[in-house]
Amino acid sequence: MDLETFAPGSGRLAPRAATRSDAPALDLNGVWRFRLSPAADVPDDFADPGHDDSGWDELPVPAHWPLHGHGAPAYTNVSYPFPVDPPHVPDENPTGDYRRAFDLPDGWTGGRLRFEGVDSFARVWLNGHELGFSTGSRLPVEFDAGPWLRPGRNVLAVRVHQWSAASYLEDQDMWWLPGIFRDVTLTRSSADVFVRASYDGGRGTLGFEASDAAARLSLPELGVAGLEPGAEFTVDAEPWTAETPRLYEAVVTLPHETLRLRVGFRTISIVDGVLLANGRPLLLKGVNRHEFHPEHGRTVPYETMREDVLLMKRHNVNAVRTSHYPP
Repeated sequence: MDLETFAPGSGRLAPRAATRSDAPALDLNGVWRFRLSPAADVPDDFADPGHDDSGWDELPVPAHWPLHGHGAPAYTNVSYPFPVDPPHVPDENPTGDYRRAFDLPDGWTGGRLRFEGVDSFARVWLNGHELGFSTGSRLPVEFDAGPWLRPGRNVLAVRVHQWSAASYLEDQDMWWLPGIFRDVTLTRSSADVFVRASYDGGRGTLGFEASDAAARLSLPELGVAGLEPGAEFTVDAEPWTAETPRLYEAVVTLPHETLRLRVGFRTISIVDGVLLANGRPLLLKGVNRHEFHPEHGRTVPYETMREDVLLMKRHNVNAVRTSHYPP
């Protein structure tokens, strides 16, 4: 059974960096239809586009279902909330079924379904076709939606199990809160880029890799234009430090989209056991941070995230351990 495998999933596309893109995107957050079952062994006929969900409840996405009246949140430290028998999980496994109908804009072709975070096991269907499953609850996952999209009305169905083999990897002093707790998007962006910006001897070196050989990188403020994937360019640039976080806006142009990202020039190294930032010793003044809100769980509002950062800056914090997962 897929619930009892440590495989990261199936049907998933290769992971990509998160960037700002002008490619068309459809926000699938909002009110979904929702049904909670006490066990994992539930018929999957709900994924059929014609399934009658009129008697279901409504649930906002992103959110955790225990924080909206469906079950109760659970907290453990080093123990598990179920019998320890890896990779097996109990038959009594709270299972949430989600459905969302959406209309495809005129002229829309192709696209990827992107889930930023689902806890803990998610299986996804589009118009009755199974796209795959994912077990990395704190990692984004993308599925190819193109072949199964239809003009007009489409139906997205997701089954979320609270417990899976992956739960054995995620037990560490925190709340167990299942659900689709981060954003869901249908996007036509397909590019993946990785920009490198190092600093040495008062000069910055810029380079990048891209999934499309036609990509070109520009950094207008420093006079960089048309840099090709794999090439490097050395410029006079101000370094990035925690005290002076100097950033430049880079633009990556592709045939069908433009990406924008902020770039800082820095080099982190360890020499003779000493941590260096741009050649200078760096004293870490760090904290642990859970991605958590007292009312919303791990569905943390942007304003709260920003206030956390400002609070840390006001107290001269320059290092953050994202306990115990990607934020």
